[in-house]
Amino acid sequence: MAVPTQVYNLGNACKRFLFSAEVIGMLTLTIFENELTLFIGIRLLIETIAAGYFYLQCSDSAGEPVVEQEDHELSQLSFSSLRGDYEQFESQTPDRNECQECKIIQSYRTKHCSKCQKCIPKYDHHCFWIGGCVGELNHRMYWLFLFFQCLLCFDGLCQFKKQFPYYSTYDEEFGHDEYEYQYFIILLTAATSFGFGIFTGALLLYHTMLILTGKTTWEHTKRDKISYLNFYPRYYHPYNFGFIENIKITFFHKGLQSHWIPPPKDQIKEQCNIFDNKYYSCC
Repeated sequence: MAVPTQVYNLGNACKRFLFSAEVIGMLTLTIFENELTLFIGIRLLIETIAAGYFYLQCSDSAGEPVVEQEDHELSQLSFSSLRGDYEQFESQTPDRNECQECKIIQSYRTKHCSKCQKCIPKYDHHCFWIGGCVGELNHRMYWLFLFFQCLLCFDGLCQFKKQFPYYSTYDEEFGHDEYEYQYFIILLTAATSFGFGIFTGALLLYHTMLILTGKTTWEHTKRDKISYLNFYPRYYHPYNFGFIENIKITFFHKGLQSHWIPPPKDQIKEQCNIFDNKYYSCC
């Protein structure tokens, strides 16, 4: 399903803005840098290319909803076990939801995005910067974009900081700074770099926490409203398989989507989550 025109155009506008800002920053450093070495120039160029590449890769599809289920998976979703006095049955796996817009039974972790007008598997959030959603297949690209963009911003900021002494010379004859215009340009570009660095850095730390704990932004912020999570105890997350396995699932999925079949309720084990547990929560 094609992305709506309004979302597509906003994403393109954000791409033009971001690439323009990076080009202007590189030109400013090239023109005003007094200690620009070949090593620094190549390093900044590599960071710029990497950030731009992964940014464009983020715009690729987050994945399509899985609608076909194998027989043994369907059986896992529907079984019940006998409880108490054998007169009451309690489902051991949460029910799946039906999307009224797409007319499909959603697989677990799937959410309908009203802006993209389609269901997104392992939905994280809708990001206007990339002109679409962050989901199962492009979450790794989104994290890599944040990493290199944050690295580029703070690396560039350090280079700008080195230039302030060269352009803050006071001219006693004319009563003003000799390089007032150049100083203003460097200050403005450095401030922009700092702002983007703080923004992407905060997102980078947050999404690192999400990946390590096997969560998505939607699951972390809206847990109380998600039926398949409310089915389990408050501090249990059915898709947290440990740091190493969570990283492998996010970064090495080989373009394949999962059905995300949750474990039966009577087979869950206690989890150790250093970010969010019954004693404290970092977010």
